Amino acid sequence: MKEKMSYEEAFAELERLVVGIEDPERDLSGIENDVKRAMELIEYCRSAIRGEQEKIERIINERNGSDENI
Repeated sequence: MKEKMSYEEAFAELERLVVGIEDPERDLSGIENDVKRAMELIEYCRSAIRGEQEKIERIINERNGSDENI
């Protein structure tokens, strides 16, 4: 996978792959590679979302902790 790919870039590529995979006129010969790439991108996006979720939770927890000191 391309290094330093943003979530938005990964998601856009995933969307393009899904459109191609779902195309009823598509030749089946290349679908296997597209599905593998799609799975890589899904995992990349999930990981990026988890990372952002952890950052948000940390910010909320820090904020809640500082409220207790008031």
